[in-house]
Amino acid sequence: MLKIFKSREQKVEEARADITRTFEEFMKGEGRLPEGFSEPYIRITSFGLVLHDTPFKAYLDTIKADVDRLDDDTGISDWLYLDESVEINAAAAAISDWAKRYKEMYNLLRKKGCVDKKTTVRPPEFRHCGGKIMVVIDDKRRSEGITEESIERCKAEKISFCTVLSDRKLYDLFEQKEKEVTYETFPNYHDETYAFWSLK
Repeated sequence: MLKIFKSREQKVEEARADITRTFEEFMKGEGRLPEGFSEPYIRITSFGLVLHDTPFKAYLDTIKADVDRLDDDTGISDWLYLDESVEINAAAAAISDWAKRYKEMYNLLRKKGCVDKKTTVRPPEFRHCGGKIMVVIDDKRRSEGITEESIERCKAEKISFCTVLSDRKLYDLFEQKEKEVTYETFPNYHDETYAFWSLK
């Protein structure tokens, strides 16, 4: 019995080492954001915790001041920024390939973590691609040259592009419509007020 336990323990350590090595290599290479993309809406605390903010942080903070808890109901996990150094179709191809590869790597690491039917090693915390990706650009006119192929490629990976119009509004360039931050509040069991915010 002891031999079986040691064997399983050894397999767990080998799987953990393999996952860590694969993850670190990925994050130094393919996992890095493509050229022209950045993360101005991410904050990292002194403890190393990654906080995903949005272009609407200032306005959302005013809502938070009036409720006990505010949850994001947009389905958007990543707010990225694209500068003007990359042509829009090249950027769309790069970010859709990146998102697809990111998800593939997450699934690969999950498979690597399956030591046996009873033992699983969890992969490291993946920072991106937990939901939709919204790419912010400054000039709406840049999107005029985007092809239908680029749009469909992005949509397949749950990516959209937008311009920010104000502290609470954006224009979705793929859906071609303006969206505004809205929120709904409801009471909790302990006399607390909870709220969900979305873009409509």
